[in-house]
Amino acid sequence: MTSTGSPTSTTGSTTEDEDTGIQTVTGHPTTVDTDGTATTNPTDTGVTSQGPTSEPTTSTTEPVGECGNGVEEGDELCDDGNADDLDGCTSKCRPPECGDGIMHEGEDCDDGNQDSTDDCTAECLFPVCGDGWAQPGEECDDGNTKDDDACLEGCVAAACGDGLIWGGVEACDDGFNDNSYNGCAPGCGKLGPHCGDGIVDKVDINQPKGFEYCDDKDPYAGVGCTEDCIYDFSSVPQLYCAGTCSWGGASGCDQADADVFCKLRTGDPAAKATAFTLGMPLEAGGFPCSNIGVPIELGGEDPRISLGPLPDFNIAKTVYYQVAQIKTSHGGNASSTIIGATLKCSP
Repeated sequence: MTSTGSPTSTTGSTTEDEDTGIQTVTGHPTTVDTDGTATTNPTDTGVTSQGPTSEPTTSTTEPVGECGNGVEEGDELCDDGNADDLDGCTSKCRPPECGDGIMHEGEDCDDGNQDSTDDCTAECLFPVCGDGWAQPGEECDDGNTKDDDACLEGCVAAACGDGLIWGGVEACDDGFNDNSYNGCAPGCGKLGPHCGDGIVDKVDINQPKGFEYCDDKDPYAGVGCTEDCIYDFSSVPQLYCAGTCSWGGASGCDQADADVFCKLRTGDPAAKATAFTLGMPLEAGGFPCSNIGVPIELGGEDPRISLGPLPDFNIAKTVYYQVAQIKTSHGGNASSTIIGATLKCSP
């Protein structure tokens, strides 16, 4: 029989299931040409292609966390599933903290940086004088309110002339520093003239504490120096007041002379004598004749030392002192001298 249609494909061998009558094709397929010749296709396996023949691959890379999905993933520190920046987890999946650029409770500000010299400090507080950071407008800021260090209250740098002593740097600072008495020298490196510097400074006799009679050591035998640089006459043994050598006014020795002696002995300008005794001059030193017009000679010289007026003792008259030998230089009798040992003063 001759085939007259299109070529038909068959398998190399065919088996038929006796029960079903279904034929199963196995082996290489063959093509039957119209002339009855069968050819085999060596490249056909008889298996219909259903896609790639390799097994599917599985990725081992962890998924990147998605902030806000409610699952803590990747480098997230928290994830509460919302975008609320004011609860326990911000929209950046980080716990709230100063410097995250988000204003949280208890923060004055939050600019997202750790710079404490701008408008918001690294503690998320508004900058103020005393926070330890020098902001614009402040000369310094040492975080304290002391006025004896390099930075003063008000965040102003310490300087000579501010009237405050910079500890360890300035010896003094009176605000003027013009070397006035009991003041400060220019540059604040040392004190101006003052009691205790060992120099007798006589700046202005009319100004309180502006005049020294002595400084540190005893100025004369029998005369001391107080801690205020004033003469200490407390041990002077006698005051000569015979005739015109009177200290108080009327000629001779009287109550007025005794009052002067009390002022000098006590250093109290209001002192008065409540008791005194007159006697012969002693060979010791003391207050000699107060009248410079009366010639006094000892060894060819006048032994009297002029101490000038002593306003601190309330004595306007020039005060004289003699170191020794008043009896030899003055002479006199039993009423020429007020004896210091018998003098009593008040108050």
